[in-house]
Amino acid sequence: MKEEIGFGVCLAQASTEGNEALLPYPIGTLARIVDFDQGDDGLLQITAVGEQEFRLSGYELEADKLLMGEVELQDRPDKFAVPLEFSSLAVKLSQILDHLEPHITFPDRDLDDAEWVCNRLLELLPIDAGEKFEMLNSFDTVSRLQALEDLSFSIAEE
Repeated sequence: MKEEIGFGVCLAQASTEGNEALLPYPIGTLARIVDFDQGDDGLLQITAVGEQEFRLSGYELEADKLLMGEVELQDRPDKFAVPLEFSSLAVKLSQILDHLEPHITFPDRDLDDAEWVCNRLLELLPIDAGEKFEMLNSFDTVSRLQALEDLSFSIAEE
């Protein structure tokens, strides 16, 4: 945070035999720490914001098990409204976010932005990492929305 540099976050694959480190899927998000605090338990609590998708072009496992990699930043698609046929996904996401708050907040809720809706659902739904990677591997937002719609999930009322 002090140096104003980000860090990469990737989905983790299962570790390989004899290797304690989890291997990253080759797609991730450049994140930036925007706030931090030390909790009563002594643990550092950070607030990070994802800023841009990237493709991991290579990485090395350092002695301390930290992965350092080279990335290629991906251009963000132009913002566009959630297509009518996927509007139920925005409604479901709104219900999920209402349930999560105040534990997790999304101050910039943009339920009209197709990419934002798609990425939040991919972030929050309990989808198998391999399946999630397949959806993320498509940089076409409409294809991602269709894959999420095909999951046919519902939100239980409390």
